[in-house]
Amino acid sequence: MRSVHVTRGRLLRGLTALVVGTAGVAVTAGPAAAQDDPGWVSGWLGDVTLGGSGAPGRTLPLTLTSTGATQPRVTVDLTGLAGVATATFPDWCVTEATSVTCPMPPTAVDQSGTLTGDVPVVFRAAPGAVDGATGTLDYTALGEQTEPYTQQATVTVRSGPALLDMVDEYVNGVEVGDTLPVPVAVVNAGDQPAVDLRLTMRFSVGLVPASYRNCKYGTDQVLATVVVCTVRGTFAPGQRHELRGGLATTVGPATLGDKRITQVVEPLANAGPLPGGVKFRSRDADQALRLRSVGVPLGVIPVEVDGVGGQTYLWKVQSAFDIVAQGAAVTGAVGDTVHVTVGIRNDGPGVPDGTNSGDTVGAFYFTPPTGITVLANPPGCSPTGSEEDEEAATRTWYCNGRRAVFPAGTSNTVTFDLRIDSLTGDAGEVQPYGRYPRVDDNPDNDIAPVTVS
Repeated sequence: MRSVHVTRGRLLRGLTALVVGTAGVAVTAGPAAAQDDPGWVSGWLGDVTLGGSGAPGRTLPLTLTSTGATQPRVTVDLTGLAGVATATFPDWCVTEATSVTCPMPPTAVDQSGTLTGDVPVVFRAAPGAVDGATGTLDYTALGEQTEPYTQQATVTVRSGPALLDMVDEYVNGVEVGDTLPVPVAVVNAGDQPAVDLRLTMRFSVGLVPASYRNCKYGTDQVLATVVVCTVRGTFAPGQRHELRGGLATTVGPATLGDKRITQVVEPLANAGPLPGGVKFRSRDADQALRLRSVGVPLGVIPVEVDGVGGQTYLWKVQSAFDIVAQGAAVTGAVGDTVHVTVGIRNDGPGVPDGTNSGDTVGAFYFTPPTGITVLANPPGCSPTGSEEDEEAATRTWYCNGRRAVFPAGTSNTVTFDLRIDSLTGDAGEVQPYGRYPRVDDNPDNDIAPVTVS
């Protein structure tokens, strides 16, 4: 199994000294474009919340985006931060009094002619800043001939603990039967210790986490395992804590396609309500989940650590599964109305799961036999194509999936009311809509006939 780590932000590395002419790096469009179209430049920095004096600094990205502009840059006015916070910029930015100008970062990525790069800004509470102190930071994105565009971010100082999750892992090469050491790591970005915390984790269907006696387990509506742990201890400002060896998680046979394991950390004293719609139970276990301190306290929180939630993402687990089309055969005379129940079944063991994309799974197509008229659209089904089609009576019907997961051993079926206009036509058929997340292991049973005789 091979693991690839991808950070939340774009890390700035390998920077060389830049000669900044009018405080910018020349990103030159063609001569005609420079004359006729100045291009555009935009910037973005969200509002910032900092711990009080004694808290580690927070690194936030000021994102600069440009298409076709010459010397895209951002100018930052720090006047509104006086007495509230300080802001430190990379050495390739130019500072003059309370104004800082940064060119497009040298690590900017070019995607189809659009440059995007992050300027990492380190914020710290100013000496003497009190709880609730608020300041502003104005920033203006511009190019040589573009209209400057000024925006404002609010910077607030809050005293107290501020737990952040430090996990953002992407893992490929995972196979059914593997046991993964899922990382759990947190840091306190506040100025006060956090005493005890709640860790909430969610494991997509098929993934089986280890049991701990200080955790409770439940299953949500899309068959994911939800784990809520009460972790005792004192978590000092800037100190990283992690679960040694990771949280052992077995990749079960129901695991199929891309999977996400999420985690959220909160100080126990002000943790929110438990996830709704889940019945939690304790498990017998010999061990407790404990987070141990690692290394020396951080003076600055890195840019990729930006919230209370984290994730471990598993790429394309190749579990076995078989989707089976369920056809029908009925008899009747011309003029009769008959009923057919058609659909698809998941013979498993893999479970198609659309929770990452927000889609439903288990949709199918139904094409009635020729000479047959569908009398009404069943709930969740609709004809494809235009109503003006000459052969509208034999159009294909699309029936949507019912849930975000398609559990093994279950079916998605629909009953159609059909009028027999002729008994001399070709058979109809039913088949899955698409092949999600891949063609199954027995494609020969993906299409089934529907006959009326």
